Order: sequence, then structure tokens, then C-alpha cells
Amino acid sequence: MYPRTTKALGRTAFALLIGMAVCLAAATFVEKTEGSEFAARHIYRTGWFAAWWALIAASALPVAVVRIGPGKRAAVVLHLSLGLILLGALLTFATSQKGYVHLRERTETACFRPETGGEARPLPFSLRLERFEIECYPGTQAPADYRSLLTVVDSRGPRPAVVSMNRILSRDGYRLYQTSFDEDMRGSILSVNRDPYGIPVTYAGYLLLGVSMIGTLCSKRSGFRRLLRHPLLKRGGCLLLFASVCCGASAGAPATLDRETADALGRLRMLYGGRVAPVQSFARDLTVKICGKPTYGKYTAEQVLAGWIFFPEQWQHEPMIRIKQDTVRKLLGSGATAALTDFFGPGRSYRLAEAIRHGADRSDPAHRAFAEADEKIQLIAMIQSGRVLRLFPEQGENGTQWYAPTEPVRALPKGDSVFIKGIFPLMYEAVRNGDSDGLRGLIDKTAAFQRERGAAGFLPEGRLKAELLYNRLNAVPWLYRIDLCCGLLAFAYFVWSLASGRRNRRIERLSLVPLAGTAVLLTVSMALRGYAAGHLPLGNGYETMIFVAWCLSLLALGIGRRFPIAAASGLLMSGFALLVASLGMANPQITPLVPVLRSPWLSLHVSLIMVSYALLGLLMLNGTAALALAAAARAGTAERTSRTLARLRLFGRLLLYPAVFLLTAGIFTGAVWANASWGRYWGWDPKEVWALITLIVYALPLHERSLARFRRPLFFHAYTLWAFAAVLMTYFGVNYFLGGMHSYGGGFRPGYAAATVFAAVTAFALLTVAALIRQRRTDA
Repeated sequence: MYPRTTKALGRTAFALLIGMAVCLAAATFVEKTEGSEFAARHIYRTGWFAAWWALIAASALPVAVVRIGPGKRAAVVLHLSLGLILLGALLTFATSQKGYVHLRERTETACFRPETGGEARPLPFSLRLERFEIECYPGTQAPADYRSLLTVVDSRGPRPAVVSMNRILSRDGYRLYQTSFDEDMRGSILSVNRDPYGIPVTYAGYLLLGVSMIGTLCSKRSGFRRLLRHPLLKRGGCLLLFASVCCGASAGAPATLDRETADALGRLRMLYGGRVAPVQSFARDLTVKICGKPTYGKYTAEQVLAGWIFFPEQWQHEPMIRIKQDTVRKLLGSGATAALTDFFGPGRSYRLAEAIRHGADRSDPAHRAFAEADEKIQLIAMIQSGRVLRLFPEQGENGTQWYAPTEPVRALPKGDSVFIKGIFPLMYEAVRNGDSDGLRGLIDKTAAFQRERGAAGFLPEGRLKAELLYNRLNAVPWLYRIDLCCGLLAFAYFVWSLASGRRNRRIERLSLVPLAGTAVLLTVSMALRGYAAGHLPLGNGYETMIFVAWCLSLLALGIGRRFPIAAASGLLMSGFALLVASLGMANPQITPLVPVLRSPWLSLHVSLIMVSYALLGLLMLNGTAALALAAAARAGTAERTSRTLARLRLFGRLLLYPAVFLLTAGIFTGAVWANASWGRYWGWDPKEVWALITLIVYALPLHERSLARFRRPLFFHAYTLWAFAAVLMTYFGVNYFLGGMHSYGGGFRPGYAAATVFAAVTAFALLTVAALIRQRRTDA
């Protein structure tokens, strides 16, 4: 192939790829305004969209094969595997059949209906629904799985089969998976997918891609290995990172229980948040919800809960309810905190009643402020009425049921109903008489009742202690402060040392101490949370941000002695991750996983994605340091600054390879998970689309041979700084602005996400402009 032709094809391929990224970004906003079906019909399922991808492959693959020299077979295979994945997607687009089948108990059907409408199509077998059932977590009504028990009848006769979440039924090239069910629990809706050509080809591409990425990192002639042999890295030691990657008090204190008795109350079990949890967890979340932190003055969360249960007449005058919004403060005539009595006017009229009645629109900040304040009052009312205190388990036809002391219990055995109705009056009497020993005895009797009646729904003692310890540790709120303070100091010192040309290795190594402490504390915290929850702590936004901080601390420790910027960047990024988790999860609960998340693919998919984001965060801070150095460089230091920028670019490229490969692996393991759960490996969900956009954005700098601009250190650093906006959009923006199937993990607030993105973009812009201005002056 002629050089001019190769060059023209290369430019065409990159132009088409960049254009596709822009198109995909626009498509997600079209879907937000017009709906998923509109976006699928006019964009994702159109001929021009498929042709665009075909043109990208047709222009890129010949260039990849021709321009990659001998000894780089892994890189050639990598590009060919991407082409194979696109071919599989084309086959799925052209030949697959999709639809659904609606089954009722004891009825048989041998056809399915397309999702796109039209006449029913035959199946090579018939289906009969024997029973539909929902499996709940022990002792709760929270669904753990949805299951259809079927009889499949074909030429070989009738055979039993089961379809559930993460368990599909494959028969004669058709794949059926659980989608929905009828409200009366006597019907089930199964999605049907037939893709005999696309899935095998696509999976072959995934396998080839994984092998080629490993080969690219390990091949002696690969770009990654050349970077490791770069003269700037001639001092040994090295990159453990990549080894690990590849393998207030009031004037009159209200009365409450003493600390020891309140702790005993906190060790009781209760049904809370769809699971069986210690009362301490509810007390902690209650206190955070009302006060904004897990303690109030000298009182623990358990003492706060006990105060509202046993001494409400005193606690209603305590100014402990946090009011953040001026609109609510003005209506109540209060300051930053208010007492329960402040919410009621003459005649016990509720002062928020009018605002709540006309404030149904939660998108309005003023209305949302009144609604949030009202939620706190309603929670206190539920405590005083006893409705929320589901402390008493009983075995029934549908498993273990948990009752509150004020619920009707006429259907229960007389002895049990007498105990449930009578135990709290006895506790109140013991409190009034100051009989702490008697109260402790009643709490112990309640614990014994729970053990006897709880059966399978009883929380084991080991997990109870783990959750109690986890709540006591409460590492996130104070750990992010330490990390951010130490990280800012270390980062400022690093930039100063680059600008001045002076280094003190003892000071650099000192920054590793808080990193090590963060790693240890987060390891303990995650282990306790995971053990208490009964699954890996990767099920929601709060947990994944903790995981990101943990990964960052370990990665930075691995290379901190070799690359001083890693320690400062690791502290800053882990601190920001913990800050987002702390701000966004004002009420962090350890909840059961939704059924679709009960898959072995969850931990692998989320871990790969989160580690890649951690590396991309370090890459962003590396670019930040480089731009800060360029902006602060003095006259006469151009040569030294240029050499330092080149060294930082080398470090950035070393981070880029594993980051992109891990992101790629995470995306495609997610596709395999989706295929196992929903019968299709790619659905153009906004989160999937933005993950693909992020991959395209970060794959471009790997092609510096074709894109010469990335050989310029300043451009490379500015690009990696701005590219991180794609990560922010993928992780935060999709959850709050676009929605989709991947938004169930939640745990943050839209305001925090918007503020984070705005602050990041503003800082990026100012820093980039300053660096470019100083660079032009230096060149002049």
C-alpha cells in the first residue's frame, strides 16, 4: 500500500472515530429528551449507523496491518480483534431475532412476539409455566431473585427448566431470560433472543482481544515495553503498579439512656432497609439524617434513638434538626438547626403543611428543600409511633415476618402477641423508675425472643459484630479530610520541587505514611462492610467510590517511591473519591443487592472499570502537575522544564496503557454479564455509550505515530487533563442527567455531581490557559 494512501486512510479512520464519539455523545442526550425507542429507531438501529462503523473498520484495519512493523503481532491481532467484534455486532444487527413471550400458569405456548410489533413467530418448542416465584433475602421482603419454573416440550418430550435473573434458558438457538411478571404472581414475561451468528463471532473477538492486550503488554517490542526501557527510567526499582495491575451541645442536656444500656439496645436486630440489621445501623442513619453527622453532642447514635423513644417530651425542644436551606429557615424563624417544636405553630398547626401541599415538583429547589425537611419530621413521628421499629420476628407461610410493637398481631400465637405488645410498656416503666438493671433484662429478653423466632432470618452473631465495628469505625468522613490536606501539601511540594530543581527524598517518602494508613483503614472498612452485607461491597455508588479510593492508595503506594507525583496524586484522588462518597451518601445503608447484581460477573466487571478509572485519575493529576509546572516556569529554565515535562509525559504514557486495557476489559466483561443476564451483550444504554466514548477518547493518545500532536508533552498533558471529563460524565453525569439501566447503583446527589463537574472544568480551563500563555512567552 502506498504511503500516501496509508496516510489518507489513517486520517479518515481517526476522523470517523472522533466523529462517532461526538455522535454517540449527542445520541445520549437525544435519548434523554425523545426516549430510548426514538434513539434506537433513528440512530442505533439504522443502516447509516452500521455503515459508519463499517467505514471505520475498513479504513483503520488496513493501516494497522501495514504500518505496524515486524515483531508486533500482538498489536496487529488487537486491531483485528476489534474488527471481529464489529463484525459480530453487524451479524447481530442483521440476523438476530428479538421478542417476548407472556406465560400464564398451566397454559402452553409455542410462539413469541417481536418487540417491534407484528405477527407472532413460532418457536421450535412449546413452553408451559408451572409456577412463578420470588425468592427473598432471609427474614425480609426484599427480592433476591425472580424465578419461572417451566416445562419445555419438544421432539424429545417434556423437560423441566428454570429461568431466573442471571440464569437464562438456551434451547435450539433461542435464549430466554426473565424480564417481568404479572401483579397476581401467576404470570411471567420472558424475553426471547436468537442470535446464532453474532454471539459466537463477538465472543471470539472478546477472547482474541484479551489475549492480544496481554501480549501487547508483555511483548518485548511493544510500545509499552519500550517505555519501560526508556533512558529516563534507567534507575531501577520499579513499577509495582503494573505488576499488580496485571496479576453541638445544648444548654439543658435532654435525658436518655446511659451509654452501656443504649449500646445493648443497639445490638438488637431489626428489619431495616429491606434487610435484617442491628438497631445501631438504624440509629446511626437516623442521627445522620436529622443532624448531618452520626453523633449529637456527647450522645452516641444509640443514645439519640433511645432519647426519642423514651424521652420525647424533652428531645422535642432540642435544636438538633439540621436545616440547610434559607427558605425553610425563614418559614420556621430558625437558624442552622431547629427543634421539633419549631415546626408547629399555634394550635399545633404544621408550618410546612402549605409548602408541602403545593410543592409536589421535586425538581424545584425550594420545593425540594421543604420536602427534605418534612422527611425528617415524618421520620421522628414514625419513631414516636413505633411503626418503624420492626424488632419482633415470627415465622409465617411466606417466611419470616418482622413486626413493630404497635402493629396488629392478632394472627400470632397468644404468648407471642402478649410479649410484642407488652415489652415496650415494661421498658417505659423501668425507665421512669430509673431501673437500669431491669431495663437491661428486658432488652436481653427481647434478644432471646429474636433468637428463638428469627430462624433463617436471624442475623448471625459474626456479621452483627462486623457491622457494629464498621459503624463505630466510620472511617470515610475523617479519612478524606486527612487525605486531602496531606495530598494538597504533597502536590504543592512536588510542583515546587520541579520548578526549583530541588528535591528532598525524606519529605517525598513522608507522604507515603498517610497513603499506607489509608490503604489499611479502607481494607479493614471494606472487609467489615462486605462481611456484614454478605456480598462484595461493590453494589452502589457509595461502595464503588470507596473501592476507587482503595485502589488509588494501593496503586500509589506501589510506585510512590519511584515516582514522587504518584504519592501526592494518590492522596488527592483518594481524598476526592472519599469526599464524594461522604457528601453524596448522607445516609449510607448496607442494603441487599438487587437481583441482577447477584452475579459472579459483578465483582470482575466493576473491579476492572474502577481500577482503570483510578489510573486515569492519576493520569489526570500527572497532567495537572505538568501544566502547573509549565505555567509557573521561570525565565531561563526552559530546558529543565522541557526535560521535566517529557519525563511526566513518559509517566503518563506508562499509566495510559494499563488504564485503557483495563477499561476495555471492563467494558467487555460487562457485555458478557449483560448477555448472561438479559440475553444481549450490548444495548446502547447511556452508561454503555459513555464508557465507549471514554475508551475512544483515551485510545487516541496511544496512536502517537499517526497522531503526531501527542508527541508534544504540553499537548499530551492538556489532553489527558481534559479527557478526564469523559470519566466524570460516565460515572456521574449519566446517573443524574441521562439515567438508564445502570443508574440503580446511585448513592449520590445531582447537586454534588454538577458542582464536581463545574469545579473540575473551571480548574482545567484556567490551568490550561495559564500553561499555554507561559509556554508561548517562553518560546518567544
